[in-house]
Parts: sequence; C-alpha cells; structure tokens
Amino acid sequence: MDANNNALSSADSSARRKWLMKRLYSVSTLVLICVVWYFAAKVVNSALILPEFPKTMKELFFCVTNRRILTNLWITLKRVLTGSGYGILAGGVLGFLMGYSKNVMRSLAPVVDSLRQVPIMAWVPLSIVWFGLGEGPTVFLIFMSAVFPLTLNTIAGVAGIDPNYVNAARSMGAGTVAIYRDIIIPGALPGFINGCRLAVGSGWMSVICAEFIATSSGFGFLMIEAQERLQTARLYALMILSAVVGYLIDLAIRFIERRLTFWRYRNGSTED
Repeated sequence: MDANNNALSSADSSARRKWLMKRLYSVSTLVLICVVWYFAAKVVNSALILPEFPKTMKELFFCVTNRRILTNLWITLKRVLTGSGYGILAGGVLGFLMGYSKNVMRSLAPVVDSLRQVPIMAWVPLSIVWFGLGEGPTVFLIFMSAVFPLTLNTIAGVAGIDPNYVNAARSMGAGTVAIYRDIIIPGALPGFINGCRLAVGSGWMSVICAEFIATSSGFGFLMIEAQERLQTARLYALMILSAVVGYLIDLAIRFIERRLTFWRYRNGSTED
C-alpha cells in the first residue's frame, strides 16, 4: 500500500514539475518579446510605426478597463458564438454524413471542396447584398469561416474509425441510429472537437476582418477607429487583447476536449 502511495506521489510530483517547466518556458518567451520590443522601439524611434512598450501596456490597461471597449468586445464575442454555432451545427451534420456514407460523400464532396476554396473576403460583397450592413453579413462570414474546417475534421474523425466496429455492431443487429450513437459519434468526437477549435479560431479571425467593413460596432471597428486617429499604441493594445481573448477561447475548447475525450490522455488527466 505504501509503495502504491509513493508511486502516485512521485507521479504527481513529476506532473507538477512538467507543468511548472511549461509555464516557465511560456513566461520566459513573453519576457523576451517584451525586452526585444522595448529596445526595438528605441531603435525605430517612431511612435507611429512601433510605439514604446510602456505606452502600449498603458493603453492595454485602458482597453481592459474601458466600458465602451469591453462592450464592443462582447458584441464581437456574441457574433463569433452565433456564427460559429451555426457553422458547428452545419459542419457537424455534413461531416458525419459525408464520413459515414460514401454516396453522400460522392454527392457533396465536389460542392464542399469548391466552396471552401473561395477566399473569405470574396464573400463580403455578396453577404452585404444578401443581408445589408450590420449583424447579418458578419455572422454569415463567421459561418463560412467555421463550417469547412469543422466538416473536414469531422469527416477525418469518422473515416478514422475501424470498420470492424461497425461491421460487428451490424452483425449483432444494431441499426443505423445505434451505430451512430454508440460508435460513430464517440469515435469521431476527437476529430469533431479539433474541428471546433479550428472553426471558432477561424471565426474569431474573420469577425475582426468583417467588422472592418460591414459594421459600425465591434472590436474590428475599434481597430479601424484607432488606425484612422493614428492611435498606434491603442491599435497594438487592441491587437494584443484580441490575441489574448482568442487564446482563452482556445484554452476553453481544449479543456472541454480533455473532459469529453479523457480516455486519450494518460490516467485520464485533464492537466496541460
């Protein structure tokens, strides 16, 4: 019993050390970037091109405490969640159907492969014609950014399931619904969640671009406003805040992934 307890304690200590080392590497990299930025701004000596690091950090503090900026950030987040939600729903259904059925794959693959080659910004004029200015084109562009990465990853997840599982289930009398519920969906879940990461990440990036053009509110609109007013330090601060928010969204999805697919990680650990 004592030997088992010692082994578990040793494993926990090793996991903590690995976690601390990862965080140390991350912090060291951030410190290095800050130092390089500080001296690079001195060399460039142009606040319009590269503002000083302390001034940018001051603007970043202003951004995370200013009610107007936080309100526009929330508007952007709602757009991302709405558009990505539609994309996840449509892409998940398409991915599961195309991955499971060869006939559906043959029918839809040419259409999906053609549409996903169209650059996202090429959809902007058409989305404005369809939906006008405001929420409509922005949500549509997020949807178009999200649906294809999710579809492809879900197809890959379904295709990676061993056919012997499906054949064994059929031989024991399982129907299509049971096969989907007990084999296809659990087996494709890692690919589906990975697709969600890509979909939401693509949606977050595309919403900023969409807000440059089609809206008068949101995080992208604030960036354009800062650029027009030559507030470069604030523009950098908004970009940093955008990167941090995107990173936190990705962390949340990874946390959900580890909870839902715990069997993929040693000892079911959900630690990074």
